[in-house]
Amino acid sequence: MESTKYSVVTKNLGKVYKNLLKDDTVALTDINLEIENGEFVSIIGPSGCGKSTLLKIIGGLEKPTSGEIIYSDPENKLGFVFQDSVLLPWKNVRENAEFPLVIQKKRSPENEKRLDELLELAGLTEFSTALPRELSGGMKQRVSIVRALSYDAPLLLMDEPFGALDALTRDHLNLQLLKIWSKTGKTILFVTHSIEEATFLSDRVLVMATRPGRIREIVTIDLPRPRNEDTRNNPRFAELNKYLRELIG
Repeated sequence: MESTKYSVVTKNLGKVYKNLLKDDTVALTDINLEIENGEFVSIIGPSGCGKSTLLKIIGGLEKPTSGEIIYSDPENKLGFVFQDSVLLPWKNVRENAEFPLVIQKKRSPENEKRLDELLELAGLTEFSTALPRELSGGMKQRVSIVRALSYDAPLLLMDEPFGALDALTRDHLNLQLLKIWSKTGKTILFVTHSIEEATFLSDRVLVMATRPGRIREIVTIDLPRPRNEDTRNNPRFAELNKYLRELIG
């Protein structure tokens, strides 16, 4: 593997859940992926196809049954954003965002400066002293994104982070996420149930099939960047959405 080219590579990755009362469940089989540094890749597929399982295995939250994962970062540093923002209710926005730095004892002037820049990018500077109960759902998710990026991990894993939000808030956060991604140059692996969201955000979309979970096709999204609201009116946007929907259907 060209370590300078790929952020993460999976080889013949598989996951089987053992069950003493019935047949084992094959969640994933033969997952072979090469995610380039700085790439935005989304994962879509029917319910139960193993999207979140794959993300958790890459994130080290679950162990694969077979295969291997190779990271370009020797320390395997990564950030994880879940559907629930899981903010600490007694800490304000800035304290929540810098919590990983506190835990890892990395509150250096350089890291604090980067954190301030991320808060500004996310439009959170003026809310830095607000508590989670004073924030909207979209703002909480922005805090969780900043938190995941606070210690400068090169790989960001996102598991349906906007799934519980209304359509307008979701579209707005898609634009903000692209802005943050463009400025930071991070590699993002993004799980979503929304075909339109995957098309709008991604360089490539990984379409999974179920029973057992496997890669059906990886589709290159050849829409120009930077993406904006006009992107959604591009005929090619509709064509790609239709093709992805047919793959899943």
